[in-house]
Amino acid sequence: MPWQAPVNPDPYTRRLILLRHAKAQPAPAGDFSTEADLARPLSTSGREAALRCGAWLRANALCPDVILCSPALRTRQTMQGVLEGLGTAAPNILLQPAIYEAEPPALLACVQAAPATAMTLMLVGHNPGISKLAHELDPLAQSLDEGFAPGALAVFQPHAQAPAASLANWQGCVPNMVCLHTFTRP
Repeated sequence: MPWQAPVNPDPYTRRLILLRHAKAQPAPAGDFSTEADLARPLSTSGREAALRCGAWLRANALCPDVILCSPALRTRQTMQGVLEGLGTAAPNILLQPAIYEAEPPALLACVQAAPATAMTLMLVGHNPGISKLAHELDPLAQSLDEGFAPGALAVFQPHAQAPAASLANWQGCVPNMVCLHTFTRP
C-alpha cells in the first residue's frame, strides 16, 4: 500500500494534484504514430481505476477547481472517470496540448500559468513527465521511488518553510516550495 497521510483540507491552502492517466489499451500493432498513441482508450481496469481516484478525492474533500489535461483520449477518459467518481459539477477544464509527452519544465510551466483563483489544481498527464515532475517538486519524498503507476496520484501542498506569499498564485509553484502530502493509487 503506498504511503498516504490523512488529508485535512484547508480551503485557504493551495494543493497540486498530479495524476497519471489510468491503464490504457495498447496502440494497434505496428502503429507507432502520434495519432495512434493519442487515440488509445482506457482499458476496463483503467476506467475502474479512474472512478476510484475520483471517489478517493471525494472522500478526502479534494475537489479540483481547475483541471489541466493532456488532449490524449486516455487522459481525457481518466479525467471523466475522476469527475464521475467525484460526483460534483465539472470544474474549469483546460485541455493543454503542451502536457502530452512533456518533460518537467513544460509541465511546470502549465501549472505556473494556471488561474490564480484555483486553490486545488489537478494536472492529468503521462509518464515519465509526471513522475519526474513529482520528484523535482519534492526530491526528498521517498515514497515517490515506488514508481508512478497508471492511475497513481500525488497531492502536494506548500512546504512548511515556504514564505506565505510564495504560493499566492501558481507562479510560485517551484521545486522545494511544495512538498508531497499524499501519494497513492486508489
